[in-house]
Amino acid sequence: MEKRVKKFVNWARTTICKPKDIVYPETEEEIIELVKLCNASKTPIKVVGAGHSYNDIFCPGENGVLVSLKKFNALEKVDKERHQVTFQAGMRMPRLIKLLKEEGLSISNLGTNVFDNVAGSCATSYHGSGINYRIFSNFVTKFEIITPTGEKKVITKDDPEYDIYAVSLGMLGIVIRITLQCEPYFKLKVVEKKMSFEDIEANFETLLKENDHFKFIWIPHTRDFMVWTANRTKEPANGWWKMFKTYFVSGVLINNFLHELLLFFASFNRRLIPKINRLMSRLLLPEKNISVYPSHWAFFLPHVLKQDVVEYAFNIKDTFKVFREIIEMIEEKKIYVDAPIEVRFVKGDTFWMSPTQGEDTCWIGTKIHFPLGREPEYFRYFSEVDRILLKYRGRPHWGKQFRITTEEFKQNYPKWDKFWAFVEKNDPNGIFTNRFVKRLKGEA
Repeated sequence: MEKRVKKFVNWARTTICKPKDIVYPETEEEIIELVKLCNASKTPIKVVGAGHSYNDIFCPGENGVLVSLKKFNALEKVDKERHQVTFQAGMRMPRLIKLLKEEGLSISNLGTNVFDNVAGSCATSYHGSGINYRIFSNFVTKFEIITPTGEKKVITKDDPEYDIYAVSLGMLGIVIRITLQCEPYFKLKVVEKKMSFEDIEANFETLLKENDHFKFIWIPHTRDFMVWTANRTKEPANGWWKMFKTYFVSGVLINNFLHELLLFFASFNRRLIPKINRLMSRLLLPEKNISVYPSHWAFFLPHVLKQDVVEYAFNIKDTFKVFREIIEMIEEKKIYVDAPIEVRFVKGDTFWMSPTQGEDTCWIGTKIHFPLGREPEYFRYFSEVDRILLKYRGRPHWGKQFRITTEEFKQNYPKWDKFWAFVEKNDPNGIFTNRFVKRLKGEA
């Protein structure tokens, strides 16, 4: 088992982790041995996936061991009859998508970032958009886990404990194997078009219910909204030239590189942000655009420009009340927001620590960019977003930023105390506890 001593910096460069060791096990036996050793010595241990979480959920602390499963990533079984695949937990989404395509399969719903580690996505409540689809964990039919005491445990969807393990925050051991429910390979017909806020609200139920996938975005400091819908289709996919223009010219060159350069200049004068936003809207938001792509390309949005993010889930009936308050807050507080605000929709579930538990849900996500290493002051903006969303029982994405007290979590998570009691019972030495968890519980 390879071992390194160094620091780990997440993709966004918002968290630096300096563990005692970083280890790369290659077999199930090595993972079991590692967990048993840490448990015996009461050494903190955490797993890092692709490093796409914006907070320190994955960091074990300076005396702990950070585990990467990137060398434990094989596709082990394909059940074409059930459209299910079983793979080791180091598997990342791009490789899984490629392997699934070779088997004639697709993942039913994805977010805009398709570079995550699959197991980490489950632990932190990763999601796409579409009111008939739950968060990503719902596609998992079986978890195989090494518990904090070193035993192997199998959790299937009909197991009473499935709702506990589906969104685990990395607290219940190391997931080593996942069986994922897929569907036959499909393409999506994507329609992007500008609509007014009033028209989106007036047509909301139709947009929500008559499309497989639906979301909308707003460019702050403008009146520009774009609706994105996607539906399964048998139509032929667009050729390489349109994909090149969409994903490289618009997605990378304009939305990332040109945008970053402009935001770098704006980092010295934030009053330039509204002008930049209006320019980017003219360059990137079509009056109407229709495309047909393989599903994973349709979901994907290139992310190159470093950023920090906050995203909350709340009851879908409050979508437009919340959004109006955010617009008014940005205007009244004179806060400059340099990136689109994205609004997505997810079906409710029963997972104990899921932000979408118990109700169909709207997700609102907003971010601030770090152009060429320049980091603007954005604490006030994120704090204001926290304040608004908490009024509506907002629950944060576990892999993104938030500033919430333990009491506020308890009010919004009915199984909060039961979850932590389950954690303590299964991890008596607390080896999967870290500073992130202590903050959640009000202990740090």
